[in-house]
Amino acid sequence: MPKTLTPAEYRNAIYLDFEGEGKKRDGSVPMPHMAGIFKPNVKGKSGKYKSIFFFKSWKPVAHYFGKAALLIEFADYFEILTDELIANDQYLVCWSIHESMILERYLPSPLFERLSRRLHNVHLPAKQYARRKNSFGAETGSYGKKLEDYFTAIYLERPLFTGLSCGPAEACRRLHAACATHQHWNGFNERQKGYAKDLVGYNLDDCRMTWLIALKVGNSHPKISKTGDAL
Repeated sequence: MPKTLTPAEYRNAIYLDFEGEGKKRDGSVPMPHMAGIFKPNVKGKSGKYKSIFFFKSWKPVAHYFGKAALLIEFADYFEILTDELIANDQYLVCWSIHESMILERYLPSPLFERLSRRLHNVHLPAKQYARRKNSFGAETGSYGKKLEDYFTAIYLERPLFTGLSCGPAEACRRLHAACATHQHWNGFNERQKGYAKDLVGYNLDDCRMTWLIALKVGNSHPKISKTGDAL
């Protein structure tokens, strides 16, 4: 059975989602351009979000988002985050194995080993939850379903968040080209500025959807008595 965190652990967790150019034709996966970090509030369904940018050339984009963004080296950021997770006994929750694969590929082995103990893939328990609730119906099931499919199936009355017209990988490519040409935000044209705003909005939506799905999964976790038995 896939491990499911408790409601308190899911609420205390930090949620991670990468954005990048995706897999190349040769099978390689470049380092992501950015990550979104979402920390749920102590109550309710909202939380605090921050954009983390890993390429120095993305300084204009980071400056535009101000305190809601951070420009930092990839390994440096995850070393800080790992220390935070361990100190606060928190999990780093991701939607799929993609984040874990990226972290293993681009972090020093000792750092990834420390971080891996704090990683939690919520897709597996979400799949189990959807099966129990028959969220996708008996005929279709959960095979091939994406994050947004789970969200709309689990939150029937909640509207789906706004998407990204050109796709996140293409938005990253176009933004990377713009950052290579312009050193200041004012040098971006309106279309390029739109790519940055939409990419961050898209990433925030993915982080929030992951958190809201985890909230449902966590709340379905059986309560444990003081003797250690499920109630």
